[in-house]
Amino acid sequence: MSQPAAAFARELVAALAVHGVEDFVLCPGSRSGPVAHAIVEAASGADGAPKVTLHVRIDERSAAFLALGIARGLAAVGTPRPVAVLTTSGTAVGNLMPAVMEAHHAGVPLIFITADRPRELRGVGANQATDQVGIFGTFVRWSADIAAAAHDEPPGRATRLASRAAALSTGDASSEEAQSAPGPVHLNVEFREPLGPDGGPWPDAPRVEPLFSGSIAVGLAADVFGEPLPNVARGVVVAGDGAGDAARIVAEAHGWPLFAEPTSGARTGDNCVAEYVSVLAASKGRALAESAELVVVIGRPTLTRGIQDLISSASLLYVAAHGARWREAPQHAAQVHARVPRAWLDRPQEAPDQGWVALWLELAQGNTVANEWNAHTVAAQWLTALGADGLAVVGSSGPIRAIDRVAPSWPVGRAPQLLANRGLSGIDGTVSTAVGVALGARRPVEALMGDVTFLHDVGGLLVGPLEERPHVRIVVVNDGGGTIFSSLEHSEAAQAHLKRVFTTPHDVQIAPLCAAYGAGYSRAESVAELRMALRRKPRAIEVVEAIVAGHNESGPSGR
Repeated sequence: MSQPAAAFARELVAALAVHGVEDFVLCPGSRSGPVAHAIVEAASGADGAPKVTLHVRIDERSAAFLALGIARGLAAVGTPRPVAVLTTSGTAVGNLMPAVMEAHHAGVPLIFITADRPRELRGVGANQATDQVGIFGTFVRWSADIAAAAHDEPPGRATRLASRAAALSTGDASSEEAQSAPGPVHLNVEFREPLGPDGGPWPDAPRVEPLFSGSIAVGLAADVFGEPLPNVARGVVVAGDGAGDAARIVAEAHGWPLFAEPTSGARTGDNCVAEYVSVLAASKGRALAESAELVVVIGRPTLTRGIQDLISSASLLYVAAHGARWREAPQHAAQVHARVPRAWLDRPQEAPDQGWVALWLELAQGNTVANEWNAHTVAAQWLTALGADGLAVVGSSGPIRAIDRVAPSWPVGRAPQLLANRGLSGIDGTVSTAVGVALGARRPVEALMGDVTFLHDVGGLLVGPLEERPHVRIVVVNDGGGTIFSSLEHSEAAQAHLKRVFTTPHDVQIAPLCAAYGAGYSRAESVAELRMALRRKPRAIEVVEAIVAGHNESGPSGR
């Protein structure tokens, strides 16, 4: 006879699989046992079970970012679908919060399944029982507190819950829903004993009718009707994270310069001003920006204050696809669209004035990065080795800004695909995200990050002996701590304690650390050594430590 918890878990996994959830990231725990056993049975090819892939990690924070990376990897290769994460109760749930926040702001479809004690064990001092209901607050598209299954329960409840969770995580929701962009959802499920497997049968594949239709998920396909852009001569197009090729098309159609961040997917074409960071920092560039009649923002720009100043001072501002939280676009925007309206791509009746673009490109000449051994040189060499077909993850803070300065304007269709956790611009979970992208895309992935970012999530290197080992190479720019703070206002106000409080030097020996996790290791202290380390595609998980200026050579990690 099937046990209620086990039967409910099988139905839940089967229904999620119907909605395209094929990857499940599992963390060990007893209370979550019913779902864990169901996932293992399905991943092992049990009769009647759906086909799923299981990933096991011991750290819930790392596991959640791994799932986020898998989802981003799936989207990168054109097969976007939700990824599920399973944890037990207690602090395991709290450890999911950083990835929940990132997924919320970045619009990544994740389904968090957390096991909980049944209601009779809540609020009575039961072991490992805490208040998990609504724990993620406004950071999830939907959350549900699900009562424990009973013997006399008719089938179908788990199917309906899975349908709703999948619909809301992918943004396939009606206009009445509070959220309509892709993002995380939370299923907090009570389980009563017995929690083990019962050998029961798998249900027939659920016949699922979509609960919601009319998706207005944030996307970049220009299939939204809207008014054409104003026919002005001096417009500017800013392409932020995830803007896509639509930003380039808009810029070229209207004869406007394009300022494209590295993860925009739009840093291509003749109108792209690759050196826009340096140009906007110069007095002539700022003066030219002040004469712009219209600023069009596509995607979510976050990297430079020059761009933020351009947007905030725009006399006329149009915004589209401003990340998952597109409603948070600047309040002075005259128009805000969830996606790029088709009419924006049309050429105006009057021929564009290419002289406006030429002014920007002329200012960009001569704004090159010095060819000395530093973080920018590492970024440039890394990009060169990446190639046009590369898939890569870039860490926040210094590396993404270095890439922004050295990345060229690639030929159309020849740009590498650069991903980054830009929802909150944080360093959390970057190693795990890179590993997840490789697993989701099922191809080698390159990663570039700083030493503090690497150490913050070094546990992401931990891949158990029974787990699939992806091909990931992580170039760690080791400059001895968080040196980005030396370029911010903190360097002027806090010289006395800048190093200890902000830079946070660490003296960690990265080589033996990699050895402990079973990751390959090499060290580069020159362009030649870095080129040698990057000469081939990664064949496992490997780390290249690039030692640059600022690194504490007197510490144990130096020579």
